This record gives sequence, structure tokens and C-alpha cells, in this order.
Amino acid sequence: MFRKPRRPKTMEERKQRQIDAKLEAPHPDSQELNIPFGLSLDDNLALFKNLFGNASDLLVREFSFGARQEIRVALVYIDGLSDTNSISEAILKPFVYRSLSDDKSPILPESAYPMIRDWLITFGSVKEAARINEVLDYVLTGCAALFIDGTSQVLIVVVKGWKARDVEEPKAEAFVRGPRDSFNETLRTNTALIRRRIKTPRLRFDTLKIGRMTKTDICVVYIHGLTDPALKDEVISRLKRIDTDGILESGYLEDFIKDNPWTPFSLLDRTERPDKVAGALLEGRVAIVIDTTPFALLVPAVFSEFLQAPEDYYESFDYIRAFRWLGLIIATFLPSVYVALSTYHQEMIPTGLVLSMAAGREGVPFPALVEALSMEISFDFLREAGARMPRSVGQAVGIIGALVLGQASVAAGIVSPIMVVIVSLAAVASFMIPNYSSSHAIRFIRFPFLLLAGAFGLPGIFWGILVLLLHLASLRSFGVPYLYPVAPGVPGEWKDVFFKAPRWMMDFRPSLLRARKIRRQAPGQMPGPPGGSSGEGDDPQIVSTGREKQG
Repeated sequence: MFRKPRRPKTMEERKQRQIDAKLEAPHPDSQELNIPFGLSLDDNLALFKNLFGNASDLLVREFSFGARQEIRVALVYIDGLSDTNSISEAILKPFVYRSLSDDKSPILPESAYPMIRDWLITFGSVKEAARINEVLDYVLTGCAALFIDGTSQVLIVVVKGWKARDVEEPKAEAFVRGPRDSFNETLRTNTALIRRRIKTPRLRFDTLKIGRMTKTDICVVYIHGLTDPALKDEVISRLKRIDTDGILESGYLEDFIKDNPWTPFSLLDRTERPDKVAGALLEGRVAIVIDTTPFALLVPAVFSEFLQAPEDYYESFDYIRAFRWLGLIIATFLPSVYVALSTYHQEMIPTGLVLSMAAGREGVPFPALVEALSMEISFDFLREAGARMPRSVGQAVGIIGALVLGQASVAAGIVSPIMVVIVSLAAVASFMIPNYSSSHAIRFIRFPFLLLAGAFGLPGIFWGILVLLLHLASLRSFGVPYLYPVAPGVPGEWKDVFFKAPRWMMDFRPSLLRARKIRRQAPGQMPGPPGGSSGEGDDPQIVSTGREKQG
């Protein structure tokens, strides 16, 4: 026979029952704990400890102060998230000195709270809270909570001090020239690296929390008065619509906010370089910086940006970008074109090359399509194995494995020598793409083109290119066409697409970003000999309002 549960008698028991019921809900949220604390210190501490299940990293320091030890106080913080040195110097020492002072006058309970808030706490950042959900959010982010007997108000001292990785060189983005610092996993360090480069009070950091359990800090970065307000509002609106248990990395956000979830192409740019983020902000874009991850997101993103590297803008003359476009074509279509020509269109190949290819394929039992697929899959295996293995042996395994595998396959008569050359050249060309996410997309679409080439020859490749271009033209990144400025065509902005023009030629920001200040620099700054004409004779005054013509 079941016993009827006992009805709570006291106010504190009823409050604890209410809290327990909310915590046992399927998706407990801190907003559901919007309940004020009571006046009893013991009840408040017991209630707070129950919320954490008496966790071992929740430290509670109880003490009394005053001439007769008449005021009871408790300090609550998370071990490892708060700076213990700051707690000792700014919180505990003032109480000890006050208790040991010559002033033996008793402290009235009603005057204890304002005296502690205004005189005893010597730390710079002190806040006040009165509800359970507020104190929980502060304590879980590294703050210390000071409970005082006889009052429901709680003092919050911002003494965050967890261990963080130092600012180091970028790991995922190789570079030749440029700054050597990169983001780390601490949000305020990352925002400081951006602030160090853009020294204007118009640089804004709008912070919000996402995740019922993780409550991850997400910072939307933009330049007020330069970035289109509609773009900034759209970014914040998409972020606020996210309702999930947790956000652990920027990839979580990307899946929620990108325009098309079914495309292999990245519709948001990600980077760990502060200089790249600063350059994007100066163009009128918006950056999303996430706590606990060194990778920031940049929106909107267009396809041509994934063939650009930050060090392109640090060199006076750039011809490498044209080779990157050529490498993109080779990495995408070279294996499929070889399969189509060797299978269906031998008459298009010079006679000498056909004879050489036939001699190399003598004894190979598989058609060209099977050769290409097997080699591509094998190279992907080696690439992933090298990336997942320890750094000291990963590169060696990738290089030596490719050489041994290719040579052994040719010696065993499984593949032809020219197929090894074709697949290796396509793999090397894919490494020319600076953006790692875009190289993933190129590796993926290479397989459909191989199947089209093996089934239909060159007509299949042409139809595949048509479908690919239609797909790319249909994509949007926060309303911006993905192929901009190629489609729609804006020839005036091709100065930074297929090649990089000198800096003095790029007077305007991208027009489709709708930046409120379209001109980025004074015109007519082409260098010239002393005393000669150094520009085009344009008015050097920078217009601060309105939109100038780019004609």
C-alpha cells in the first residue's frame, strides 16, 4: 500500500519542493528558477547546495564578522572557475581586517549589507542579485556569490579566473606572412584581440547566451554605423531562435543558422585569425565569436572568398590567386575528364599519348572508373588517417603511405601509372585551396563527376557542371548570392576575385553588403614620382553619409 506523501509545512519546504519539481522537468531552464531567496542564511545555503547535489567543486566558506561576530556571511564559488587570489585579497581580507580593527561598535543587521557592498568589497566589479536563476548563472560562469544573513540580496563579485591557453600561432590556417597571434578558447581574450586591431568606439559586441545547460556566451561583433543594420538584426534573430541543450563549438551554430542545410558548400566562413576577422568587419560583415572555441564565424560568405588567404593582402603583387582558381578546376574535374576521355573519347587524345596510356593500362583488370574511385578512396583514407594521428607521425604517414600505396598498386597491376599521376595531381591541387571546409566540398563533388564521366562521358560532365552552377547560383548566405560578384556580375568588384589589385585601387567596399559607408579610403592615392600626379584627380574628401557611385 502506497503511503501518501507528507504535505510541506514550512515556507522553505514548499519552496524546495517547487525547485525540485522544476529541476525534474524534461528541459529545466534557469528561467524556471526565477524564485527569490529568503532571509535565512542557512536556508539559502541549503537550497543552493541542493541545486548542485552537494557537488565537490562547489566551495562554501562560512564566517562571521563584527565586534561580536554578530553578522554571518557565506561565500560560494566554483573551484577552478574563480580566481582564488582575488577572492583572498578582495573579499576575505577586508572582513578579517574589519573584525580585527579597534572599532568595537556592533553592526546592525539592516546596515550590514550596504556596508559590505560599499566599503568592504574592494574588487572592481560587484553586482547584485536576488533570485536563484541569476545567482546560478553568475556562479556557473566563475563569479563568487556572497550571502548575508538577514537579507535576500546576494552580492556577486566577478572573480573569473579559469586556466586558459595562451595566444599562439594559428594551427589550422597555414600562413607565410602576417600576424602570428590567433584566437583561443576564452571569449574576452578573443574580443580583446579584435579590439586591439579596430580602435574605434563604434565596434560593438552584442552578447547573448544559447543552450539550456551550457549557457554558452555568443558574441555578435560588428561596426556600428558601417554594417548594415538589417544584416546585424538578421544574425541576432537567427541566433535567438536556437533552442537546444548546449552549444559546444561554432559548428553547432553553423548548422542552425546557415541558409541551406543540404549543400556541401560552406555558407559561413570560419577562422581563428583575428586579422581576418578585422578585415571582414571593415568590409561591413558580421563576426560571431563563441566562448570555449578558437574559431569565429563570418557572415555573409561568398564562394570567391574561399580562394583568398589573409596574406594575399600583405603582398604588393599577387598572381597566386589565379593559380588557385586553376587548382580548383584541376582538383574538381581532372580525374573525371581523364575517365571520360579514356573510356569514350579516345579520338580526342593525341596518338602518342593514347599509345602511352594503352601501354600503361596493359594488364590492368579494371576499367578506368574503378581505378579512379579506388585511388580516390585510398587517398582519402590516407588523408584522414594522417589528420587523426599524432602530429609528429601524421604527415609522415600521409606522404610515405601515398608513395608506397601508389608504387605497390602499379607494381601489382591494379592501377595504371598515369592514373596515379592524375589522382595525385588532383589531390595536390585541392591543397591549394586555403579554406579547409571548401576543400572538403571539392573532395565530395569529385565522386559524382567520376560517376557521370564513367556512365556518359563528356556529356555527363557537362550536365554535371550545369547542375553544379545552378546549385551554386541558388545558394544564399544571409541574403547575399553565393557567387557574387561573378553572378550577378559586378565587373567593378572583380579586383579582388580572380586577382588582387593594389590596395590603392580598391576604394569601395562590396556593394551587396549594403555598408552604410561604401567608400573605404580617399581616392587618387596611386603612388608616383615626387612632384608628379599621384592619382586620378578625384575629390579626396570621404563622404560620410549616403552611397557614392562606383562608376
